Amino acid sequence: MTRRSSADEAVGLLEGELGVGRRALADLSTEDAWRAFLRFGRRLFDVPDTPDADGLLFQYGTYSFDGPPTFTLDLTRQFEIADSDGDHDHYVQVH
Repeated sequence: MTRRSSADEAVGLLEGELGVGRRALADLSTEDAWRAFLRFGRRLFDVPDTPDADGLLFQYGTYSFDGPPTFTLDLTRQFEIADSDGDHDHYVQVH
């Protein structure tokens, strides 16, 4: 059986898919980032066996945070974290 990663390992695994350390994030093309996120999305994580315990979220819009309006796409993976009794405690998101 394949070992499932913990949600605590998710950031490092996404960084690995993006090639962090081998090249600057600013040098990634849109396609590079999309393919890295798809690979990250295929990984199995140790999460509760409940609906929506592990999900991919896509948020988008046109915003003007620090200048002219710019289209923004946010690719997110969300994990449910359970307490010691197995009940929902909170969610963790990796962007």
